[in-house]
Amino acid sequence: MNILLAAMALDIGGAETHVVALAKGLKKMGHSPIVVSAGGVFVKELEKAKIPHYEAPLNKKDIGSISKSLKIFKDIIKDENIELIHGHGRIPALNGKITSILKGIPFMTTAHAKFKVSFVYRYTSFWGEEVISVSEDVKEHLINKFSVKPEKITLITNGIDTTRFTKGLDISAQRKELRLRDDTMKVIYSSRIAGSLAGLTKMVIEAAKEIYKENDKIEFIIVGDGEDFKEIYESAEKVNAECKDKFIHMLGKRTDMPQILSLGDTIICVARTALEAMACEKPVILAGGEGYMGLLSEENMETAISNNFTGRTTSEEVSVEKLKHEIIKLLHPSKKERRKELGNLGRNVVVDKFSIENMVRETVDIYYKLLKGVR
Repeated sequence: MNILLAAMALDIGGAETHVVALAKGLKKMGHSPIVVSAGGVFVKELEKAKIPHYEAPLNKKDIGSISKSLKIFKDIIKDENIELIHGHGRIPALNGKITSILKGIPFMTTAHAKFKVSFVYRYTSFWGEEVISVSEDVKEHLINKFSVKPEKITLITNGIDTTRFTKGLDISAQRKELRLRDDTMKVIYSSRIAGSLAGLTKMVIEAAKEIYKENDKIEFIIVGDGEDFKEIYESAEKVNAECKDKFIHMLGKRTDMPQILSLGDTIICVARTALEAMACEKPVILAGGEGYMGLLSEENMETAISNNFTGRTTSEEVSVEKLKHEIIKLLHPSKKERRKELGNLGRNVVVDKFSIENMVRETVDIYYKLLKGVR
């Protein structure tokens, strides 16, 4: 099949990583995926896999950008003999829907998160003939807030490449680049750094400072970019100067996430990054912009699965004190075996429920369903 995958952009993010993984999985199965987006750091990964990428302003919703995107869609349909459009995000879905009507091509979407609800959005959000939801709570959101028919929705969880995200990776280059010490425990925090997430990043930095003052055998590695990166970077450098030690490392965007995650003794993150960290056999502290669940364990695993590892179905709020307590408790020397147990638990859950092979195969089943009688 010739499938057009439309995404807003291909920078760091859960939906973006999902699209790249899906495209590579489709190609591996013998299909021909073509990706259209506003571009980003992951375009090189598609090029390496010999997957065509077309650039269009799918991260903008003004009339001019939509008009330009529609022309690009039209050209791709013709040049690549596209049989089906699969939208990921509100603006890509809008362009996909219009193109679908004009060209008579089947159109579907994947909902990666709970979309903002308003009177306007209720009637300008297009879901397609079939809809994939990445979690149970997102499915309920689509039904209750956007009146999507339940029979149109298929629950397909995120898929993780467990050969790429695994333990035992060579991390010598990253250790050398960051000049990491051999005698410290490492905490990785991964997130977009903008809006409320910038506030959370500040909490992580404050917790880092308080922990360091009690025990300087620790380093924090913060991964991510966004509108507030400069401000947060300055905050981190201020703490480093105050403590007279560069123990907080701000990395910005990275595409070597398997190696970066492998540096950590624990990872603070949510959503897809949580699954990637679990695949690397790292204990995870779930803290993000939508909720807080603390340390991921046997007790809260099912709840985490149901909300796509975001914590959005819980009422607990994150705080500097909670982060500090969780990190100190987990990284205590007596907890070495417990960290190993949690790493094994996470890896087993990913292999069992979140493999990239299952995700791609189940998605392809929906493609065939849509194309039945059309091809």
